[in-house]
Amino acid sequence: MKKMSWTDSQAMAFVFVVVLLLNLSIRSVFYNFDGIACSIAVELSDFKHLVHGNHLAYGVVGWCFDKLWRFLGYQGQSVLVLETLDSLLGAAGAAIFSSLLRRMGRGERESVLGAAALAVSHAWWFWSLEAQVYMLGALFAALAAREALADKPRPALTGLWHAGAILGHVGHLMALPALIFILTRKKGRREAFPYLSALAVAVAVPYICAGLFAVQPSSYQELKLWLLGSAALGTDRAFSWHSAPFAIAVPAWLRMSLRVFTEFTGRSGFAWSAGVILAVLPVVAAARAAADKSREALFWLLWLAGYAVLFLSWEPFTIVYRVTDLLALWALATLGLQALPSRWRLGALGAWTAGALAFNLIYVVRPASRFENNPDLVEAAWTKARTPESAWILANGRGAVYIPYFAGRRPMNLRYYTEESALHGRLDALIAAGESVYVSGRTLEQEGLRPMLERYGLAPASAEGGLSMFIVRRAK
Repeated sequence: MKKMSWTDSQAMAFVFVVVLLLNLSIRSVFYNFDGIACSIAVELSDFKHLVHGNHLAYGVVGWCFDKLWRFLGYQGQSVLVLETLDSLLGAAGAAIFSSLLRRMGRGERESVLGAAALAVSHAWWFWSLEAQVYMLGALFAALAAREALADKPRPALTGLWHAGAILGHVGHLMALPALIFILTRKKGRREAFPYLSALAVAVAVPYICAGLFAVQPSSYQELKLWLLGSAALGTDRAFSWHSAPFAIAVPAWLRMSLRVFTEFTGRSGFAWSAGVILAVLPVVAAARAAADKSREALFWLLWLAGYAVLFLSWEPFTIVYRVTDLLALWALATLGLQALPSRWRLGALGAWTAGALAFNLIYVVRPASRFENNPDLVEAAWTKARTPESAWILANGRGAVYIPYFAGRRPMNLRYYTEESALHGRLDALIAAGESVYVSGRTLEQEGLRPMLERYGLAPASAEGGLSMFIVRRAK
């Protein structure tokens, strides 16, 4: 009997459907700060904040997706819409990766298994379940790499796909050296011009439109703050590069190069050993491919090096920035496995995927789906039940977005009131206006806050199940 084979499109469709079903089978309630902030902006149609200077497109795409849901009758919170969007993006990225592997010469089963391995890797899977900006850029980065690795790549289309990645997150600019290398290696230096031209226009036009119609900066300072984005997050809005000393940055970056596969940190005994082994194996296979110095291997090494230049110096301890490294690491790993017979390669990929799926499900994905494992969410629900609807709640960290979004109360963000005089002055203004102000026991754990509030006036309001609430008012 003749063996049935799939076309590239059929394989991509299969990967997309299976990975999407996997992503949708579990809902994350980790609720990162940026995802909730974006959900708030989506619900308010606040385009000034949706078009973030560092990741221009995600908020707008999320708003459009949310409007589609509303048109179809959905009336719930936008965070579910954005989580579903990321599940779609993660599944689509895995599907594109399976096609990318076929363009690198992998067989259909090997390509599907390689895509499955990517989909259950810690960073890719976790951030496909969360409302966050990074999976949009990862999808377009995969599309750009796939086009660049084609037998007859179209430089202009590569530039458009790369522009989509940069609009997803500006950090994807760091793929430029690898993409120029592979395009010019195949057809000569002339191919760089259509690629760069398409890239420049496709990035510049959306930024210009966002600036003119959404942000509308009234001064150069406002324009600069918008474009700086996360590099100007401090209360003084000054430029600040989130770096770490070299002696700290390099070990953190290297650990993160393993943690993108499995989250073994915080484990012990067998769990730690299993997690480390699962993380090391694909890196060993990738190193084997790197030693061969083939054209594809050099492309992916340049890819990793480009991103490393940025993320060794910018938050090397933040895992979400390393999601796109998984494309390179898994592409290299499949190259490294070519020294093995076909059955061994398929067995190795299948076994790793099954092991990583079980490990990351048990230790990362399932815990993040449990309400009780998110203390900020538990506290927000508790606060909603025990404070008046019109109350102001002192908040810090994720509480600044959790309190308005999940508790439906007005937050007073403590990051702007670190000085006692400023804090007391703001409290006086609120109380003079007849407002009630509350603070939770967990928030009082912020360094130096409790004594400042005790000097102002602090009285117990309620306590239950290890949680407590206090009302803030001037001591008589």
